Amino acid sequence: MRRESASLVRSSEQAAPFDVLADVLRGLQLRSRVHGRYELRAPWGMKMECASYPVFYAVTRGNCVLTVDGADHALTGGDFVFISPGRRFALRDRRETRAVPLVDIYAPRGLRCGGHLSYGGSGLETTMLVGSFSFEDTALSPLAHQLPVLLHVKNRSTAQARWLESTLDLLAVELAARQPGYETTVSRLADVLFVQALRAHVESSSAHNGWLRALDDPRLGVVLQRIHETPEAPWTMQSLSRLAGMSRSLFAARFKRVVGDAPLTYLGKWRMHRAIQMMRDPGLSLGEIGRRVGYETESAFGKAFKRSLGATPGQYRRTQEASANERPQGA
Repeated sequence: MRRESASLVRSSEQAAPFDVLADVLRGLQLRSRVHGRYELRAPWGMKMECASYPVFYAVTRGNCVLTVDGADHALTGGDFVFISPGRRFALRDRRETRAVPLVDIYAPRGLRCGGHLSYGGSGLETTMLVGSFSFEDTALSPLAHQLPVLLHVKNRSTAQARWLESTLDLLAVELAARQPGYETTVSRLADVLFVQALRAHVESSSAHNGWLRALDDPRLGVVLQRIHETPEAPWTMQSLSRLAGMSRSLFAARFKRVVGDAPLTYLGKWRMHRAIQMMRDPGLSLGEIGRRVGYETESAFGKAFKRSLGATPGQYRRTQEASANERPQGA
């Protein structure tokens, strides 16, 4: 019985860090969109110029070559790739095939860049789903600026990759059937796809350092969890290092090396990120928001906020409200 209880505790500890991931994703207001399905027959090649948002491709059948920043990556059925914004990249049936700008492929067909696309010659077929992700409030998010340039999850390379394959199958079925409500279902499945891809990235050996790796660290993960659960607590280096079960010096060095920020710097950024989210609620005063993120007085909160974001909380909230009023309904 004791052995079983210990096993349950270990399982709980392993799962807990992803609660932190969910917390951060809520703050980013992740929005996922599946643009459509590509049916491509060799020879074919397409290139994209510096998208302003993250894009993803999920190969459902066949093989192709992805070139990002001059580096080639072989893709096969069941593979998923996430490409960060601002990158030039190309997809081809093989490296030697000329890549045509995507807009030049769609324009003669009278189509916008999205939706179903059949393209290429009469050779071997490759099919894939294409979509994008968008985020808000990225300025102080620990995740937004640490996403890899290229996140490549190979078919069945990890346990998470196998779950990802099942999600891709569901996406393909929904897109093909197009039953009532399919757009909502597809969007939610794409959200799941993003989280599963991040988990697979953490499982792989490619995530040596960074915030995602810290989630899976047995000592740092519990610290991140407590910071995110109770950012208002009076955390100090001593209390955080004790939580990690390490000396202050070793904890500070390890946290900085893996996460990229000193522990108290990370805490301050997360408090400000949470404060920005709370500012959307007109029923919360700035003083109350400050108290909820760990500042006893509105003055102390205001100084910390301006130091982080270059504006007072009141100025930031007014800008936020003006931006929301200018946004079209349904956007």
